[in-house]
Amino acid sequence: MLRPLRPVSCFIIILLGALLCLSQASAQRTPVLEKIRKKEVTVIRFEGDSAISSLELESIIATRTSGWFERSLNWINSSWGTPRQFIDESTLAYDTIRIFAYYRNRGFFDVRVSDTTIESKESADAWQKIYNRNPHLPEEKYPFVEDTVVFHIHEGKPYKVAGFTFDGFEHLPMDLQNNLTEKIGIKMNSQYSRDAIDQEATRASEILSENGYPFLSLPYGYTVVEKDTLRKTVTISLKFKTGPRVRAGEIRIIYDTSFSKSGYVKERVIRQQLSLDSGTWYKNSDKLNSERDLYKLGTFQSVKIELDSSAYTKLADSAKDGLALPVNIYLRMRQSWEISPYPYFGESAFNQFILGVGLSYSNRNIFNGAENLRLQASYQFLPWITVERRWNISGDLVLPFLSIMNSPLVGSLGFSYAKVVGRYFEQISTGSAGYSFELSNDPALMITLSPKGALQVVQREYLDIALRPVDTLFQLQPQLNSILSFDLILNATNDPLSPSRGWYASWSPQVAIPVFSSASLPSAAYIKNTLQFKTYTDLSSKIGLSVLAFRISGGLVALTSPNDPNKDILFENRYYGGGTNSLRGWGARTLLVSNNTHPGWPSLGGYKVFETNLEWRYALFHYPAEITAIQQFLSALRIAFFCDAGNVWDKGVPISTRNFAVARGLGIHYNTLFGTLRGDFGFKLYDPYPDPYPPGTKGADKSRENVLAIPPNSTNGVWLFNRKNYTLGDVLHFEFALGQAF
Repeated sequence: MLRPLRPVSCFIIILLGALLCLSQASAQRTPVLEKIRKKEVTVIRFEGDSAISSLELESIIATRTSGWFERSLNWINSSWGTPRQFIDESTLAYDTIRIFAYYRNRGFFDVRVSDTTIESKESADAWQKIYNRNPHLPEEKYPFVEDTVVFHIHEGKPYKVAGFTFDGFEHLPMDLQNNLTEKIGIKMNSQYSRDAIDQEATRASEILSENGYPFLSLPYGYTVVEKDTLRKTVTISLKFKTGPRVRAGEIRIIYDTSFSKSGYVKERVIRQQLSLDSGTWYKNSDKLNSERDLYKLGTFQSVKIELDSSAYTKLADSAKDGLALPVNIYLRMRQSWEISPYPYFGESAFNQFILGVGLSYSNRNIFNGAENLRLQASYQFLPWITVERRWNISGDLVLPFLSIMNSPLVGSLGFSYAKVVGRYFEQISTGSAGYSFELSNDPALMITLSPKGALQVVQREYLDIALRPVDTLFQLQPQLNSILSFDLILNATNDPLSPSRGWYASWSPQVAIPVFSSASLPSAAYIKNTLQFKTYTDLSSKIGLSVLAFRISGGLVALTSPNDPNKDILFENRYYGGGTNSLRGWGARTLLVSNNTHPGWPSLGGYKVFETNLEWRYALFHYPAEITAIQQFLSALRIAFFCDAGNVWDKGVPISTRNFAVARGLGIHYNTLFGTLRGDFGFKLYDPYPDPYPPGTKGADKSRENVLAIPPNSTNGVWLFNRKNYTLGDVLHFEFALGQAF
């Protein structure tokens, strides 16, 4: 006879049955199944992040999502793009630590971080359905389970700075202590920041390295942070070990013997580049400047300057202060000569596409004094010789031993030949010498002065009578020109290729003095002045995302003998309007205000110029950090909106605002290591001469060779919105170029 079950026994049986069911369900999640159950990261979400943005946090973690573009690239080539990203528990654990440390380094010492993953019910059910139907399929036959990764953050309150001190500077001279403490960047009651502490340590290191302390060190645990959890404040102490104060001693020049076949450089030339002075307190900036100037010679593959501290390692610390340590200069020579062929292309003075080839030979140490010789020759193939013929030979020689202020003398010789069939013939022989002085080593404001003197022998003949500066039939005599010029540049921008902050100013005067003038060999006589000012304003919190650029420039050529064509300025030294770096609604060399009515006259240039440009450059795609391939590609893309205004005037024609041409447009720019690739679409917003061709000109004849100059008193100017009976080609011009317009 069976006994009835007691309530306790019933409960035990029910509990065992429930555990059995759970164990059977858990069989669905065995390690073997988890291996084939791939969880794809489709969404990353942050909860509780109010002080730091989700985009910023996503840039510091290793867990990633993968978009279709990255996956497509990876499908084409495994080294491109990004494959599908899956859940990795160890990576998630490290990511929580990264987020935790990131918050603490910004003063959130009470932060807590955890993570969870949430499966998509639809994709999980689809996976389970296929598995239940056939549990023995290969791994790649199962679908991916879509997962959302959620990081849960409890930030807490940020801690403020209640005190800040330096330790280890007590023995320094009082003036040096004051220098270290008077400009501390960490302010009382400011939010704690590890970056600010590191910046303060760097500032102190730079000051000491400029005052004879090259061996400053930061011992392990150099930062002591005492927290007050009630007041939410911290007291910070930075500990330094300054090391001895030393002087620069004797200079030793040491060559890498494995490169001895590449030669050597005379010792006096090397010493001439050094800013280090024996007997003075060691300065790190003198070392860096010396390395920079030695590299500038172009002769060395490697330059390294170090203090030799082996002589004093056995001395007591008290005996090390004030010692003069030898300065070792380690040099590795580079191959001195090379030969390079190259193609070139551009635009001629008559707006024709030119294509040619060249060959250059360079020797960076021709006389063992770091003399740099460069010879080059080029020949133009396009336009064909039936239209135009050009070739030139030139050579440059850099002489460091004739340097002034560590700037070597640069001498040049050249000969060029140019003939445009039916228009003009010109050959020029040139010799010049000059320097380029860096008047400031401050990275925040670079000042460069480049004086130069040149002699030119010019032989020119106008084959087209209408191009002659005066209405006569005589041949122009050869010229012997003596030209003095210099460029003064003040550069306070943050990037040489694509600046986003700062300003730039330049003054470029040029004077042609008829020193060697004679009746049979006259000289050009003129004064040319060009001024330019540019500003760059970053409108974004991250450098370069939104930049407003502005430029204003002007120039004037004053002829001392305006009616004597033999003393005129060369075409190459005149001003031109239109093109990639000018008024982008017009083609290159198609703008000129002049009384001359000959077609193509604007291509010969003018004597006065005034231009102003405004451009807004905006990054359409920007990320806290460019991680994926698509982010890296898109982050360099820019869109630009611009407005250009101004013109070029012929001699004898006064500058007038009624002759101003105004262009507005849109540009697509892409930043590269070599500069900005840009395509600009310029519209003629205000066209001072809307029909710049001879009457009856149609179709292909509307070329730049037939463009007319703008009459000074023209009243035909029209705004784009008032213009009638025009085609898109009449008002739109496209320019493609490498490098920013300004």
